[in-house]
Amino acid sequence: MPEITRNDAFGQAIIRTIREQGFEHVVEIGAWDGLGSTQVLIEALAHAQDPKLVCLEANATRYVQLVQTVRNYPWIRPVFGSSITLASLTPKTFEEVWQSPHNRLFYPEAQVRSWWMETIAFLQDAREGFLEHLDDVQFDAVLVDGCEFAGFDDYRLVKPHTRCLMLDDVHHAYKCSRAHAELKLDPEWRLAWEDDRVRNGAAIWLRKT
Repeated sequence: MPEITRNDAFGQAIIRTIREQGFEHVVEIGAWDGLGSTQVLIEALAHAQDPKLVCLEANATRYVQLVQTVRNYPWIRPVFGSSITLASLTPKTFEEVWQSPHNRLFYPEAQVRSWWMETIAFLQDAREGFLEHLDDVQFDAVLVDGCEFAGFDDYRLVKPHTRCLMLDDVHHAYKCSRAHAELKLDPEWRLAWEDDRVRNGAAIWLRKT
């Protein structure tokens, strides 16, 4: 799946939402090398008075590339590490994922299971999660596009700390499908944008109050 760019509908919706809402403090979960969604967020925040962008990346190689990509933006803070630890992961077995009503992955079971095993091995080594100790920190918006199996927990942990949730992979994946379903039932949130055709489906939610 290609990275989010300003040329796709989700990237355009992100830019439009951040500018229309006057958002300045944004967190990106799953920054990769800084050449995809990071560039979208840079463009969206370019005219903000006091922009702050936190870019979270868990892969060491990609993190090094990310640091180089954003080195000329003093208002961007690259963070190396996992969003959560194993203790915060809601599904405890692969079967919980595969049999979940929110699992809309179209890949073979064996392939998805291999991703699961890689994720578990990685999270077992993670000493801390960036989202697990937010305390009273507040953000304007958070882009959730990290680990396939941690999307719900990224959403769950960051939801009380943000005014806007930008969710990738909400329709034809597992990552954010449960988060998207729960937000539909939450009267404190409204759907600002949605498209089931771009990528694996994406949505942007805004807190009403």
